[in-house]
Amino acid sequence: MGNKTAKVLIVDDDRSLLEILRLRLCSSGYTPYAAESSSEALLLAKTEIFDAAVFDMRIDGRTGLQLMREIKTIDSGLPVIFLTAYGTIGDAVQAMQEGAFSYLTKPFDHKDLLLKIEKAAAQSASSRRILRAGAGEDDSAMAGTIIGVSEKTKILRERIAIAAESDASVFIYGESGTGKELTARMLHESGLRKDAPFVAVNSSAIPETLIESELFGYEKGAFTGADRKKKGYFEQAHHGTIFLDEISEMPFAMQTKLLRVLENREISPLGGEKVTKLDFRLITASNKNLLEKIEKKEFRADLFYRIHVIQIELPPLRERMEDIPLLCGHFIRKYAQRYGKNITSISDEAMDRLMIHEWAGNIRELENVVECAVVLAQKDFIRADSIRFAGDTDRQVQIYREAKRRFEEIFLRQLMGKTKGNISKASKLSDIYRADLYDLLKKHSINPADFR
Repeated sequence: MGNKTAKVLIVDDDRSLLEILRLRLCSSGYTPYAAESSSEALLLAKTEIFDAAVFDMRIDGRTGLQLMREIKTIDSGLPVIFLTAYGTIGDAVQAMQEGAFSYLTKPFDHKDLLLKIEKAAAQSASSRRILRAGAGEDDSAMAGTIIGVSEKTKILRERIAIAAESDASVFIYGESGTGKELTARMLHESGLRKDAPFVAVNSSAIPETLIESELFGYEKGAFTGADRKKKGYFEQAHHGTIFLDEISEMPFAMQTKLLRVLENREISPLGGEKVTKLDFRLITASNKNLLEKIEKKEFRADLFYRIHVIQIELPPLRERMEDIPLLCGHFIRKYAQRYGKNITSISDEAMDRLMIHEWAGNIRELENVVECAVVLAQKDFIRADSIRFAGDTDRQVQIYREAKRRFEEIFLRQLMGKTKGNISKASKLSDIYRADLYDLLKKHSINPADFR
């Protein structure tokens, strides 16, 4: 039987066969997404992460091979199974040479298809594990998933997977809005302590006079107003994970006490003499450079080395712009459901606005912009005039030349990534003369060798 968390994309322009496939997958425990056309399949691929795909070799006048090539630019790791008639076996063989997972000739045995889907989903399971860890349990910027196809996002997922297998302390560095708490949750949900508590603490949000009692707890009568015993955050995280966000803002005196707790793995609640031994994993995060804070005598060097065993650096959105369409699709679905709207897509003009914007607030800002656009949308898609940024005046967009410059740079980087820096392939794919392509790359200081 299939894994009920496994999503399978099925594409066939024969509506009756498509429905039969959908029902069989449902009854076998899979979550099928059916598409009757290539365009519908591509839209789904941009907004969902699939574990396997089943394509007919002929779809609305095109070959399934063409569709696979396009979908592989969105998700290169998606295993594709082809259904082929006798006359298109040659195309199926070509598809296998280009990376298809398998194929079946019609008429086929549905048991054989289910077996191939099971193997395909199993093949992609390890790479999807980190992508889906914690999904649905968090309502933060990325709602429980590290979404994206950029190289930096792939590296981030791999880094999280490696760190999750260890119990060592992790330090997460990233600008505001890049998803530090999300990353911490994924480390916990993917690690050895996933069945134990995850306790998140924003160090900058606790008044200095209360931080010790909040972290380590207190006994009844420890101070005025302490009318009962209270467990601190560390004790609440016993056997689990404690996440200290914005640790750079922790008062210097408190850093000394924290260091002692980390060294001895024990606490003494305020007003009590009993020492409590604890077992926890520590994850910390900051949007500030702690080495600079150490130089200014604002952060203890010995505490830095204690928390800085494994470092994970979160890339800002401006360095993973190719992830914006997927993120946008995710947020559209999220807020369309929340506000009861039937919004399924976004116009090219609206997407262009998102792609050329300077995302100072990173993913959190993108989510806010998309939420606003969903609320403002009057049709079943988002138009450009629904995309509004903080600081917009008179609804004017950026200066044309600057917008064009940023679009060119994003386009060229994506083009080099798809072709692995091969100028001949890039020229053919983009329909830009080689000489002109070289001029554009030089203009934007892009070296094709960096993508090989």
